Amino acid sequence: MPQPAPTDPVYRNARWEAGIILAAWLLTLVYCCGYCAYFGYLGPGGVPPVEPSRFVMGIPRWFFWGVLAPWAACGLFNIWFAGWYMAEDDLGQDHAAELERDIREDAAG
Repeated sequence: MPQPAPTDPVYRNARWEAGIILAAWLLTLVYCCGYCAYFGYLGPGGVPPVEPSRFVMGIPRWFFWGVLAPWAACGLFNIWFAGWYMAEDDLGQDHAAELERDIREDAAG
């Protein structure tokens, strides 16, 4: 039976990191939409609220906890993820100088 080809570590890391980002995005989407729909539109008990909204720092509570707080948490997650978690893979030799030289030669002649 033939052995499967080894997976490129850059591809494997990128696929794993994309999965984590997609999971974080999906979790945030479900939380934001669910929280805002329940507390901003329906209200506790499943009926539209008749009393005025309560506020946090002058912002309606449902918007603060349903949109602003998750966005702040996602910003902190992005800083941590990009700064400390993502792998720094070797992408090989930089061929930019050779490509620029070839482009100039083609343009000149």
